Amino acid sequence: MSLNKIRNTLKFFLPSSYQLKLSVTNLFTRSVFILLVYVSYFIILVQIPETMSYRLELALLLTSAFALILYLPLIERLARYMRTKFLSEYLTEDAESYRQAIKRFNFDALIKNVFPDMVKITGSQSGTMAVLTQNGTFAFHSYFRGRQKKLSPTKDILVKSSFQSFLLANRNGASVANTFSNENINNDFMELHANYIYPFIFREKLFGFIAVSNIPNSDASHSLSLLAGQSALTIHNHILSYHISENKKYQKEAEYAVRVQNLLETGTIPNILGWEIIPFKRTNRNLIEFFQVEDGSWFFVILNAGKSYQHIGIILSYILGVVYSQSRLKLLKGFSDIKTLIQSTFQKLDWKENYEMIIGKIGYSELYIIQEGKQFKIIRNSEEVVASMGWKNMISMDKGPIIIQQRGEPVLKFNFKELEVQ
Repeated sequence: MSLNKIRNTLKFFLPSSYQLKLSVTNLFTRSVFILLVYVSYFIILVQIPETMSYRLELALLLTSAFALILYLPLIERLARYMRTKFLSEYLTEDAESYRQAIKRFNFDALIKNVFPDMVKITGSQSGTMAVLTQNGTFAFHSYFRGRQKKLSPTKDILVKSSFQSFLLANRNGASVANTFSNENINNDFMELHANYIYPFIFREKLFGFIAVSNIPNSDASHSLSLLAGQSALTIHNHILSYHISENKKYQKEAEYAVRVQNLLETGTIPNILGWEIIPFKRTNRNLIEFFQVEDGSWFFVILNAGKSYQHIGIILSYILGVVYSQSRLKLLKGFSDIKTLIQSTFQKLDWKENYEMIIGKIGYSELYIIQEGKQFKIIRNSEEVVASMGWKNMISMDKGPIIIQQRGEPVLKFNFKELEVQ
């Protein structure tokens, strides 16, 4: 018993493996920097003739210039590389690397990058990570001495409700020593070949856990808590995005989307002097929004999502709501801003399907239109096509009204009547 106390005392005073690697990295990079400076100083000093005045000062000045302009940026890059290679880039002290790492902290990064980092932080040779899936079961990934793989579904370990309750009750991690009084939980630890387990908990729900072969010290446990919290949130968002796009449990939301669409279809056509704008019946695949930009000009967007998913009304309503809100904040100035905003919003929603759109500006007696997609057609007199894809088209209204069609079905009709001067 006294031997264990001595070991624990030594562990308390000695640096953790993570701190030790960080110190060695800093010592190495600084030593390389000093060595480069000294070598450069003597090389430059040899090249300067001894008869020259202020020979030493000139060598010092040139060496300082080399150190600041060339060596210092190289050493910073070397330090950043070593920290991300041998430590966790998600816990590095370098602000730029940390921002990039957090930006990439998605579900794939959790499995490929964060999981191995968490095992290394604890000083373990092996580890197992359980991740909650969309159907409520847990998928397992293993890591052993630098090799990582996903366990076969036939080898998935059953996470019993009693074990989940134990992890929820030990949200700050638990070692195998805490399970000796509970044989069932101890067997779960043995099945995972784990001496320490840290759960991923978000909103009092277990989204996964990591089981490692070594019991970490307090510093490593603190690092695990930071990564575990972010991991739980990442798994939660991954499951939520899957349900929004695929799961039939959201049929009720699809009905609400139709109601939202119906609300958008009424009261959105503005009264513009001289213009007559007539909307036609729409499907849940396309929506229309009119709005004013910073200089007061009227723009409109027709958005088509290509396929008729159950929740497409929510997605399109959200995108057009973003466009409308940006216009109200006077953040949109023209075609380029509107197009970029729509494209970036689709990307944020991880939209994988094709989509098409028309962006139009209403002038005094003409329309300016950008058409993206083959399903739309802008015609006059039932057959004359008056706009081309990919270009900014100026359509004069003095030759009669135009109709915007989508797959042969009319969507909007524009007509302009010259105002009479009294």
